[in-house]
Amino acid sequence: MADHESSANHTTNSQSDVKSSAIGRNCWFMIIAAMALRWTAQPPVGLWPCVFVAIVPLLILAKSPANSGTGRLTRRHYLAILLAATVYWALSLQGLRHANPLIYPCWLALAGYLASFSVMFVWVLQRINRGNDLLVVPIVWVGLECVRNYFLTGISVLMLGHSLADVPQLIQIADLGGTYAVSFLIVVVNVAVFQWTTWFCGKPRPSLVTPLVSTAIASVLLVAAVGYGRWRLAYPLATGPATIALIGRNEPIEYVQTKERELEIFQAYLEESVAAIKKNEEKIDAVVWPESMMTGTLPWIIGDGNPDDAKRNGVTMDEVTDWLNEQRQRFLFRASNVLQVLADGNGPANQPPHFIGGCAVVEYSDTTKAYSSLVHVTPNAEVADWYGKMHLVMFGEYIPFIKSIPWVKDFVPPGLGIDTGDGPRVFDVNGVGLSANICIETAVERVSVNHFRVLRNQNRPLPDAIVTATNDGWFDDSSVIEHHKRCAQLLAVVCRRPVLSAANNGPTVWIDSYGRVVDQLTQGTNGHLVAKPQIDDRLSLAVRIGDWPARLCVLLSLALLWASRQHREPTTSPTDTATKAM
Repeated sequence: MADHESSANHTTNSQSDVKSSAIGRNCWFMIIAAMALRWTAQPPVGLWPCVFVAIVPLLILAKSPANSGTGRLTRRHYLAILLAATVYWALSLQGLRHANPLIYPCWLALAGYLASFSVMFVWVLQRINRGNDLLVVPIVWVGLECVRNYFLTGISVLMLGHSLADVPQLIQIADLGGTYAVSFLIVVVNVAVFQWTTWFCGKPRPSLVTPLVSTAIASVLLVAAVGYGRWRLAYPLATGPATIALIGRNEPIEYVQTKERELEIFQAYLEESVAAIKKNEEKIDAVVWPESMMTGTLPWIIGDGNPDDAKRNGVTMDEVTDWLNEQRQRFLFRASNVLQVLADGNGPANQPPHFIGGCAVVEYSDTTKAYSSLVHVTPNAEVADWYGKMHLVMFGEYIPFIKSIPWVKDFVPPGLGIDTGDGPRVFDVNGVGLSANICIETAVERVSVNHFRVLRNQNRPLPDAIVTATNDGWFDDSSVIEHHKRCAQLLAVVCRRPVLSAANNGPTVWIDSYGRVVDQLTQGTNGHLVAKPQIDDRLSLAVRIGDWPARLCVLLSLALLWASRQHREPTTSPTDTATKAM
């Protein structure tokens, strides 16, 4: 009898080991499939239909184990998800590593951080594991995307909705709820596919009602999105009165740039601008240069100086004032010369254009501050306005909390790093308002949306287009540049405004208010685009209400987690059950 029981136990254990091994293999397959499908749906491959099944493997991981009696995922499974997702993000953003060898640790750390959201997605669904998947799953996904877009300053790149950037009919819903709305639709379709997968693979097969209802709802939403998209795409636009030249080149960039190199880059962009004027018979109203290309060793100086600094340096305030005025005059003198050169051949009357470019702005006042800025020089060589970048790159442009640590800030000289601008700016070019935007700000969707909302709350006219200057020369010719462009495409739909981007080795592109690329420079080339953006007078719901629907998804996800915790029954082991029976 004992031998028989021992044999039976051995057989049971062997079957359990085989089953565990099969489950482990299946989990790895699902994890790799999820990341592979999502990567395939985006550049450089760009097979966007894959995005409609890219979340299905994660749903199988999150929902099937508990439903099939195999128990919850273990810590090892979550580590596997984290590892695979880290590889996915590292590959997707591998262009970041080209900036500098010191960036490698930051690139990998960023990949690991972003990968944690895949882990959280599966973990949250495992914890909830109840309710209507067709509603719960999209809410959780969008809620996590919203958290990602705020936490640690936020990053919107590679949201699920960006996979459909080149499908105009499906991205028009972004003017209702931002890119989040497109992501929500994609996840709904994924849930419907997952429920069919569960039905086909279930033993015994579950009810057919759930997959049929889910398919019907997903189909209705897809058809509605396409119908809405076609309706919005048919909206008539007015011809804009301003012609704008976007200058783009492929100039190598170094972290420490010599003055000679700065002047070489300035001269190269000036020559490219002259070529743009010469090649176009139509008068150019504005010339736009990329981020930092306009500085050329001469930043724009503001402020009246600081008496304490003057005393510390052994000079009088009059001498400080004279020096500041001299620096401003030098900047304006060069700008005047540039405009005179650009006026030659610019239309029948040889008129100078507006000059908008990425330029450093330095403020000398109580404390010295430096800004990454767009400076607007009018045709009569006056600085009409400037915009200071508001969303800075962590560690690249500032170090968080350093000014709040007493024993550290004493070793940091005043003005170290880049400071944050004080609000949105709109540059007027022949009656066309251009909302200023710099670099990563198009990759953090809420920045431009908040610009529009601030202007609207102040009862100021909304701009007619978004002009952005960026320097993506750090990333070589990687897909990071394409991801940046896709963020701008969705942003154009969200704000219902064309996006005009001048970039150094980046997306020099003209995008209309439907999110369609009208014209662009071939990656890695030198040249220019001449854009005449159409005027779109629509005010999107996304601008009216901001991203509150996505924030609501965060709150609902937390509420679902709390409710599941309240209703979760304590697990009991066989030993506990036997003890209670005794």
